[in-house]
Amino acid sequence: VNFDLSVCAPWLTWRDRELHTLPQALHSHRTPGRGMNKVFIHDQLIRFSHCDPAGIVYFPRFFDLAHGTMEDWFAEGLGQPLTTLIRDRRMGTPTVSIQSDFVKPLRMGDTLRFELRVLKAGNASVQLAYSGMKDGVVHLRIKQTIAIVALDSGSAIPIPEDLRSRIAEYLVE
Repeated sequence: VNFDLSVCAPWLTWRDRELHTLPQALHSHRTPGRGMNKVFIHDQLIRFSHCDPAGIVYFPRFFDLAHGTMEDWFAEGLGQPLTTLIRDRRMGTPTVSIQSDFVKPLRMGDTLRFELRVLKAGNASVQLAYSGMKDGVVHLRIKQTIAIVALDSGSAIPIPEDLRSRIAEYLVE
């Protein structure tokens, strides 16, 4: 994929464009693993729309960025896009608990690297841990619990076995 970085990211310097900063900031991948302890890595470019007038990320936007990471984890890490769960399987993943620690600010143009791990997989819920980093330094941590819910009834349901086995690959040992 070729990007015209002067159009897509006009704030980048000539040197940044030469180093292909934008394409690196627009990908996700899984770490190799043998069944357990996988980490889903998702890089996101911090954009103007994420920031407050001071030029730093407005804290609620981190929850949007984390949700984007979770959506991509479902699609790429678990092989089950959230749209398929919602539209075809009629299941949702509402957040029932979320906690965060904001360690250092991030600014427009920074690349946020989220590392997503599974802390616990219950009967009908999954506890996720996100470490948000820039250049290997932690800037934020989020702990989120999502429930698996039947959309038609609004009731929690057991995690389907096809998802449970894939989720287990990301469990922290």
